[in-house]
Amino acid sequence: MLQVKSDRLKLVALDARLTSLHARAPAAFFEALNVQSEASWPPEMLDAAAVRQAEEALRDRPRESGWYFWAFIWPGPEGSMDRLVGGGGFKGPPDSNGRVEIGYSMLVSFREQGLATEAVNLLVDWAFSTGQVSEVVADTLPHLIASQRVLEKAGFVETGAREEDGVRILRFALTREKAAA
Repeated sequence: MLQVKSDRLKLVALDARLTSLHARAPAAFFEALNVQSEASWPPEMLDAAAVRQAEEALRDRPRESGWYFWAFIWPGPEGSMDRLVGGGGFKGPPDSNGRVEIGYSMLVSFREQGLATEAVNLLVDWAFSTGQVSEVVADTLPHLIASQRVLEKAGFVETGAREEDGVRILRFALTREKAAA
């Protein structure tokens, strides 16, 4: 399994099997990740349609596992099980310009602890380390101030806004050069 770690988190890239378990057998999904079952799983931004789309892509192209969903795992205290605290990742491999779009969502009880920022930093570092990515972008809604703060703390800057189906969407971006500075 592809994994990245920080002081407080371990991120595991979901492959086709784990993505299938996530969609169809949550108890088996928790067991496969060796984490405590979370009654409030999944976080609200981790929608079933995106998980199914990632499962299909990973079944056809298993080498792309890091370019879709990652599980955010918080190691439990000695003698207790780890906790699945959030999830996120990318909306697919880099495009022809080396751009990927990132997304993330945390369970409510694990917000406002810096874990989302830590996860975003891990994902961005991994993406840039592949040598395939020149820019990471993220879209968020104007009222999601906490999400905007996560992006800003991770070095992203707001680059514009657009309307989509009558909804205003803000775009944030981080280039490899800015991340390296």
